[in-house]
Parts: sequence; structure tokens; C-alpha cells
Amino acid sequence: MKNILLKLEMEKTLKQYQAIIFDLDGTLVDSFHFFLNVLNQLSAKYKFKTVSLHEVEYYKQLTPREIMKEMNVSRWKLPWIAKDFIRLMKERDEEIHLFEGMRDNLIELHKQGYTLAIITSNSKENCQNVLGEELCELFSHIDGGSSIFGKAKRIKRVLNILDVSKNHAIYVGDQTTDGEAAHKAGIDFAAVGWGYTSVEKLKTIQPKVLLNDLATMKEFF
Repeated sequence: MKNILLKLEMEKTLKQYQAIIFDLDGTLVDSFHFFLNVLNQLSAKYKFKTVSLHEVEYYKQLTPREIMKEMNVSRWKLPWIAKDFIRLMKERDEEIHLFEGMRDNLIELHKQGYTLAIITSNSKENCQNVLGEELCELFSHIDGGSSIFGKAKRIKRVLNILDVSKNHAIYVGDQTTDGEAAHKAGIDFAAVGWGYTSVEKLKTIQPKVLLNDLATMKEFF
């Protein structure tokens, strides 16, 4: 009986959503420790605070804007910091890996008939390098280079490219700004609890669903 109900729920979700749009860092790939290392590496250059390991859980309770304020990062510096982060990730992409089980999950979602896409503030090149050629073929569109505060416009653009209506798409991400962008673009948001932001903080933006782990994602989609 349980299996029948689960199958019906999956069919309902598939009927509701045609497209699943993913964030990259903290959602598909585990780049947090690399990000933290690079952030501290760049702190002297851009004159902002470093983050120690014992402070990580505290920072995961904050939004990106709150983190910027806490670390004394001016908004005008963000494009330059992002540019350096992208460059360093390109040089050290062997340090970045998909979350365990994510590869098989993406393949299964594609087999189920979902249209898959990515919108990331990372570069398209880094995204392709980390995913590899085989997984990249699963995605109908990869949109890179977005500002963390400018994803709503990207979401709307990708929906047009995919020819999918707002009601049939969902954005999957790990930060409050991802949820804000999805809401602004008029689509549902699925928050993942294994990324850069705590589950408690993600609840404050009222996602359509909170995916605590990969098993929850498999049940929902």
C-alpha cells in the first residue's frame, strides 16, 4: 500500500513539474570547504574578515546579506570576489565533487522525463568541468555567471528558453537568495538542507518543500 501511495505521489509531482532547475554549489556539488578556504585566502586582498571552522555553523544561520554585513564585505566588491573564486575553482576543480548519490539521482530524474537545467553564480565552464560530459548531456540548459542577487531574471529567461510555464517549474537551491529569486520569478522553491545554509534559516523563506537529504528528494520528485 505504501509503495502504491508513493508511486501516485511521484506521478502527481511529475504531472505538476515539467522542469527542475538546480543551483550548483551546495546543491549539486559539495564545494563549501573549498569556498571557505578561498574566502579566507581572499580576505587580505579585499579586506574582510576570515571565517574559522568553529564559526561555520553560526554563518550557516545567516542570509548572504547578513554574512556580508558580518564580514564587512561591500556589495561593490562581490563581482571581483566572485571572479577570483571562479578562477581559483577552474584551477582546482579536482577538489570539487558531486554530493554522494547525486549522479544517480540526476540520471533517474532525466529518465523520469523531467527537463533539467542549472542556474548558478559560478561559471558555465566550471559547471561543465565539475559535472563532466556525460552528466552535462542530461541538462537542457546551463546558465552560468549569475549574481547571487540576480537569479530571478535568469529563472525567467531560462523558462522562456525551455518553453515551460511558471506553474510547471521548480528551482532547487541551498540559500535564502535562491528562494527569494524563485518567489520573485513566480515559481516554486525546493530548499536543500545539505548546503551553505541551515535548515532553520531556509524555513524562514517558506519553500514549497524542504529536502533534508537525498532520500527526501527522491521521494518528492
